[in-house]
Amino acid sequence: MDKLPTHIAFIMDGNRRWAKTQNLSKFVGHEIGFNRVKTAVSHCANLGIKFVSIYAFSTENWNREQSEIDSIFQIIRDNMHTAKADFIRENIRVVTSGDITRFPMDMQKTLKDLITATQNNTRCTLNLCINYGGRSDIVRAANSLNGKQVSEAEFANRLYAADLPDIDFLVRTSGEQRISNFMLWHLSYAEFYFSKLYWPAITPKFIDRCVTEYKKRNRRFGKN
Repeated sequence: MDKLPTHIAFIMDGNRRWAKTQNLSKFVGHEIGFNRVKTAVSHCANLGIKFVSIYAFSTENWNREQSEIDSIFQIIRDNMHTAKADFIRENIRVVTSGDITRFPMDMQKTLKDLITATQNNTRCTLNLCINYGGRSDIVRAANSLNGKQVSEAEFANRLYAADLPDIDFLVRTSGEQRISNFMLWHLSYAEFYFSKLYWPAITPKFIDRCVTEYKKRNRRFGKN
């Protein structure tokens, strides 16, 4: 196969471990990790990939220490204005998957402003998965049906990422080999790639290697 994935997804893992190897604080690890989101989506857009999903904050991440959660929120506050300007300049649309109503009101407004400011961009779509869990996404969609029987396509329209195609290629950094409750429906026929590289260490060359690996895969979709 010699074609690009239409939809690539990243589980951005390893911010804290990378910071430890560099004798830096967890805060710095998360801040650099946040900036690597821009690196990843910008390079994917340059390659011609149309959809990028990034697992930025899971429903399980609330179990971390409150001080770490607060630092992540502060990073978003401090960096989102610059990120918004970058996404507008690069013609990248931003959407979110997950329940953002649990976040502080100022963060909710920041995210909604980002979505509104980029809604007409067409070059690439970044799907930020924040306060997201694959099981809760499916349960939420099922509950919205009120017992009505529907097709798979109709059910998919009830999910957070209803207007995104299925994921073609999932990349997880840090050496962990699991999907951690991420976009379970959309991953049904995805190819997986696990790298030992920590997320803050990714570069455009790393993404190039990921895409090269994807092109080697033979996707059969159960046909043979």
